[in-house]
Amino acid sequence: MKKRGLALLILCCLLLSVGCAPSSPAPEQVLCALTDAEIGLPTGQLYLSHAEAHEATYLSDDMLSTLYGNGELPWQLSLVEDYGIFLSSVQHPCEFAVFVCYSRSDTDQVATMCHARLDALRAHYTGTPFASYTQNARVAVVGRYVLLIVSSDADHALNAARRVL
Repeated sequence: MKKRGLALLILCCLLLSVGCAPSSPAPEQVLCALTDAEIGLPTGQLYLSHAEAHEATYLSDDMLSTLYGNGELPWQLSLVEDYGIFLSSVQHPCEFAVFVCYSRSDTDQVATMCHARLDALRAHYTGTPFASYTQNARVAVVGRYVLLIVSSDADHALNAARRVL
């Protein structure tokens, strides 16, 4: 009887510790850290994967395919559990994207998708006053998170995101 009670107590403690473990931050929490770190952040729009079509934070498949898939939804999105994207609304290349992958093993494929987006931005801003933003941009993997950071100080923003993650 004592062994059974001890086993039940250990099981309850394990379940409580799993239930009380801190959850992974949502993309919007990481985006808040990124936008807070950016000095002189232009006006922009936040988009979230779980937003409904009638909400301001909704990003249509058409827009998502334009941004990340050359007109088609990229297959890498099937590896993404959740995402959040901040796009500046003026001709200023500030952009933050946070993709949470189902598995750490999926992050390389999602990072490749982000590198393709970054290549397109670099081509678009070549020869403009904002070319340095895209040249200094970062694609980073932190655990199951893939971050695309295009800003005036991408390293500063990445450090802010890492503190949240």
